[in-house]
Amino acid sequence: MIINGKLNNKRLSSKALEENIQAAVHNGSHSLEIKAQGQHGIGGRLWPGDDKINIKVSGPVGQRLGAMGMQGTEIVVNGSASDDVGWLNCGATITVLGDVTNGAHNAGAQGILYVQGGGGARCDTMTKNNPRYAPLQSWYFRDVGDSFAEFKAGGITVVCGVEPRNPDNILGYRPCVGMVGGVIYFRGPITGYSRNDVQLLPLDDED
Repeated sequence: MIINGKLNNKRLSSKALEENIQAAVHNGSHSLEIKAQGQHGIGGRLWPGDDKINIKVSGPVGQRLGAMGMQGTEIVVNGSASDDVGWLNCGATITVLGDVTNGAHNAGAQGILYVQGGGGARCDTMTKNNPRYAPLQSWYFRDVGDSFAEFKAGGITVVCGVEPRNPDNILGYRPCVGMVGGVIYFRGPITGYSRNDVQLLPLDDED
């Protein structure tokens, strides 16, 4: 089912687009194509129950894509996405075929974020961990920006370091300040990290 972010050549509000998406899911649609026009919160707060909801998004994407996404929701964005992708993620799988800007996966608890490009500032901050569920995962193909993983409390993050924007420092300025939990795997050089909060360890067989 195709849901357009415009009606009569006028952009729909974020609220109106979300109402259309919620109505489509309520009426039994589980495969949606959203033609976005900068609306916020696309794909978030859907309750698939025991089913799966597959959402493909094209066009300019506003903030908080997949915010409060539930388990069973799968979102694929054909391009880059704006701030706070996967905010408060509760189990959705989100794939961004481009870069994400600031605040990706902030305060996430469950689910997976795949970023084909790089992340902006303050990605993976205040992430959570519930031992009853699989840990949150964030994958960045390139690099991340400044203040990465501030107050991170859980989850697994992988920064692959492929063709990074800053080849001398793939984790940005002041990463891991206040981090109390979780694990970060990275490939490439860094210029520093919060030594008061985290340890830099070699890989072992469990990794």
